[in-house]
Amino acid sequence: MKTFNHFSKTLTLAILLSTGITVQSTEAAFNYAHPVPKDNEVLMTVGTASQSSLPKRMNVLVWNLHKGQDGTFATDFTDLAYKKDLIIAQEMQLDPFMEKVFSAFPLNIYTTATSFFLGKEFYRTGVATATQVQPDSEKFIRTQTLEPVVNSPKVTLITQYPIRSTDKKLTVVNIHGINFVDVPSFKKEIGRIYEVIKDIPAPMIFAGDFNSWNDDRLNTLKDLCVKMKMKEANFFPDNRMRFNGRPLDHFFYTEDLRVLEAKVEGFYQGSDHKPLELVIEYSPLKAPFQKFAKRE
Repeated sequence: MKTFNHFSKTLTLAILLSTGITVQSTEAAFNYAHPVPKDNEVLMTVGTASQSSLPKRMNVLVWNLHKGQDGTFATDFTDLAYKKDLIIAQEMQLDPFMEKVFSAFPLNIYTTATSFFLGKEFYRTGVATATQVQPDSEKFIRTQTLEPVVNSPKVTLITQYPIRSTDKKLTVVNIHGINFVDVPSFKKEIGRIYEVIKDIPAPMIFAGDFNSWNDDRLNTLKDLCVKMKMKEANFFPDNRMRFNGRPLDHFFYTEDLRVLEAKVEGFYQGSDHKPLELVIEYSPLKAPFQKFAKRE
């Protein structure tokens, strides 16, 4: 099943690119292929907070969960989420199975943002950010552009958490980037996110599945991060999922955060994406900013 799902994604993308099909921006609810929540229904919380603030040094997991469809998802998630201070997840699907997997960590609170409801049971699918800390604020950005075939929007979730022994808040921007659309549509949606987050004080993490499968998309992200004075984590080993030779998942961060460790192991089979694991530290005096190399 996993091979078939990955093949289907690849084939869909190849067909759309070869035929030049693009998606026009629309907000008309009747155009959606799946029911889409109203604005006041997008955000939902699962679980209860057990801490008042995040530690300065954090263990982080970034992972596209592939809706929990792959055979080892439950055991892999349990292994990966153990002792993680921050989980940034895409393609969560709040069916009874995934809720049970999440409940294995009763100290966590999951803030979710729903893209659309799936199936006759109307399961929520979208992104989720989990910590042991109640967020001070939470908001979402829904794409105006719809993805073809599934004809649905994507959502980006923005949450803020106090950092222990400081007066700072960590902003976490959790994205599942719009896919199967042309470059102008992709740039437009990244630009809409930028307009929301550009004036939010650091520290900030911008991470998730960006669907960055060509140079134009990658350069759009790099340009954004230059404007935001962000760096990109380098992984070793680096077994991130790639399409067209480009990695889809990224972890960007502001200069007052320091990445102590970043790895993407290849042996996990619980999703079509490999999990990103990082150890980061809030350390404003120890993190000199390194600009992206200028493109020729």
